[in-house]
Amino acid sequence: MRLFLRWTRRLVVAGLALLLLLVAGLAAWGVGAAFLALPRTAGTVALGEAVSAPVTLTRDRHGVPVIRADTVRDATVALGYAHAQDRLWQMEAMRRLGAGRLAEVIGAPGLGADRFMRTLRIYRRAEAQIPHLAPETREALDAYAAGVNAFLETRPGPLPAEFQLTWLRPEPWRPADTLVWQRLMGQQLAGNWSRELLNARLLAHLKDPAALAFVTRTEVDDPQPITVTQASPVLFEPSLAALSRAIPPQGRARLASNAWAVGSAHSAPGVGALLASDPHLGFQAPILWYLARIETPGLTLEGATVPGVPFVLIGHNTHVAWGITTTHSDTQDLYRERPTGDGRSYQAPDGPRPFTTRVETLRVRLGPDQALTVRETRHGPVVSDLAWDALAEARATLPAGEVLALASATLAEADTTPDALLRLNQARDLDAARAALDAWEAPQQNVILADRAGRVAMLSPGRVPVRAPGHDGRLPAEGWTGAMDWRGWVPREALPRTLDPPEGRVLNANNRVHPTDWPHPLAVTFPEPWRAERLAERLRALDPGGTDADAMAAIQGDAVSPMAVALLPAMLETLEAGAVTHAEAPAVLDRLRAWDPPVMDRDRPEPLILAVWLEALTERLFADDLGPVFADWAARARPLPVLWALTEDPAWCDDRTTGDRVEECGPAVAAALDEALAWIAAESGGPVLAARWGDWHRARFGHGLFRFVPGLGGLTRLEVATDGGDFTLNRGSDAGWDDRRPFAHRHGPGLRMVVDLGPPACGRFVIATGQSGNPVSAHYGDRLRDWADGTLAPIGRETCGAGAGAGDAARGARPDTLTLAPGR
Repeated sequence: MRLFLRWTRRLVVAGLALLLLLVAGLAAWGVGAAFLALPRTAGTVALGEAVSAPVTLTRDRHGVPVIRADTVRDATVALGYAHAQDRLWQMEAMRRLGAGRLAEVIGAPGLGADRFMRTLRIYRRAEAQIPHLAPETREALDAYAAGVNAFLETRPGPLPAEFQLTWLRPEPWRPADTLVWQRLMGQQLAGNWSRELLNARLLAHLKDPAALAFVTRTEVDDPQPITVTQASPVLFEPSLAALSRAIPPQGRARLASNAWAVGSAHSAPGVGALLASDPHLGFQAPILWYLARIETPGLTLEGATVPGVPFVLIGHNTHVAWGITTTHSDTQDLYRERPTGDGRSYQAPDGPRPFTTRVETLRVRLGPDQALTVRETRHGPVVSDLAWDALAEARATLPAGEVLALASATLAEADTTPDALLRLNQARDLDAARAALDAWEAPQQNVILADRAGRVAMLSPGRVPVRAPGHDGRLPAEGWTGAMDWRGWVPREALPRTLDPPEGRVLNANNRVHPTDWPHPLAVTFPEPWRAERLAERLRALDPGGTDADAMAAIQGDAVSPMAVALLPAMLETLEAGAVTHAEAPAVLDRLRAWDPPVMDRDRPEPLILAVWLEALTERLFADDLGPVFADWAARARPLPVLWALTEDPAWCDDRTTGDRVEECGPAVAAALDEALAWIAAESGGPVLAARWGDWHRARFGHGLFRFVPGLGGLTRLEVATDGGDFTLNRGSDAGWDDRRPFAHRHGPGLRMVVDLGPPACGRFVIATGQSGNPVSAHYGDRLRDWADGTLAPIGRETCGAGAGAGDAARGARPDTLTLAPGR
């Protein structure tokens, strides 16, 4: 027996040693492959007929390319080449995601996303969009594809390590590969249908429209009442939950951003109109954004591009600057459809209509192909089929065997938004920029503008449906009668816009963009107004004699929490101090009362205490009422229902699980604080007041592929402690409790930009990671600390100002210049 145990131990040790060697070998291989794939940044590369004259590509000290070309077309080719040099895997992953072809590379784990994208026909719609675009836009798409393909054909080294790890050879780039990005962003920036699912699930459990309105309210004013008629019965909640789970992360709404502009009449002497923009999206390594500067005889552009796309999405030329925020308009609806007896048709106002049906083949690496049957109705794709397996037992409980179809402005094929982007890049004044945005279709966004003449404006271009009376888009609507069908699109002239306001500034932080009595409301409710109110306060306090780009950057870094200003006094006032038993409670309460202003500082304990206390209190007040839907409802912070429960409707403080006993708010608040302090002490291993917000609130950027590979995940991850929270201007969204990483910073401003339109016009930028997608590059994570500290820098030069013109672009610390030349 002893001999058996000895050999067993030896075999286990040998197995572990072999596993460690394999992991180490895999990591060493990955590092070596990454070094070999570093891009060429100096010398000359012949691109055949892709360019008509030599183009120079000079990288500054941050690896940001400055492209100089004789024509805009040649510059577009060079941008495609630079994107492919630095972010080829990111581009490949993007187009495969949109095409529903992830499983071909990663196997069965990619099937959920593939089913979703094929059901919505994301890539097919991108292909069908091309004929609707202007000739100059199609030329730009072709030129960009030529640049990407020129890199694939002329690269001096191997493909990036991700391609070698997956044994994948990229196909030539096509214009539809570019257009698929807009379609993907449309799903993330117009995700109302997931809110409809949540609302329906909440109603199924609460069975009270007034209670539903209370827990989903996000503004101080009451929204319109939610009405439930016989035509919209309560659906079966487990079925809707299964459908919610079938939406992949890449298809879920992630909505936030800040942007504002100040006219030159309100800025310091010598300073032009100022524009600041910081879009908020999910974090990844590398970050979505890629900075670039493009110089041609007729056009100079700089700003944030997206690998795979030939336009500057957020940035400026020498005449106009633009930033973007999400409007939070409701441009999607779920329609309940009633199939006929044979299941091949569905009821419509004019009688049964056949489903439009097609079969998609999903190829799966290391597994058999999967057949996917996709159905569409007159409203759109049948999305409830996404959860077919999960719904197998529950389908019979859906009313009359109904299915759910998605109507969405982002799925229209005749979409000219790329035309708008191209024309916006070329606009020479505010009026030209406004005209360019007439071609913007989806997703609807707020576009903040400033021009060299000192003017500012905000427009909200895009398609917004005109709904039938009685249908406000908050719950799935009947689809068989036509009574709830869309009645067309809101006229463009009726969309909100602000031009040359007398106060000389425009702003948006995802707040309501029109009064509640607007003739064509974009949505019933909008996100909490706290960030916008804080932004307006900071802008009003600016000194017109000293307002400059530094003042704009300081506002981007503002970490004061208006949520804490509103909620914390109510929590402290409601608290029954005698019921708090934790030994550190008196000292903690003293610190919280003295926390003024409440800054979500990474080096302070108060933000952590408030965050944990609010999580615990939210659960105590609402988990008993919301039951199985609570976790999904609480996946985003819900401070306003907590505030109103404490100050307006204390009935929510009663715990339904305790029978006839009625609990009051004071003991609930005290018990939640006790729970929070005990959790912090246990998790930090020390005194509560020694813990720091930054110990938990850390931005983490994982590589899309390597994070799943043993030995490579840790080597390629970027992480930093950050300020801010869900409701600060410096937004550090920690919405959703994750037992593995509670309060982690998962979503926020991966890009920050401030532009002074001069003259000379100059932008300052920072992205959250770095320019390169190659983990061994010096520019993979070199901007991380600058980003966390809010340090912005110009492109291709050390400073902005009259003495720092475009000619300084090659004077950085790394004047590497690559020439892309015609010929062979």
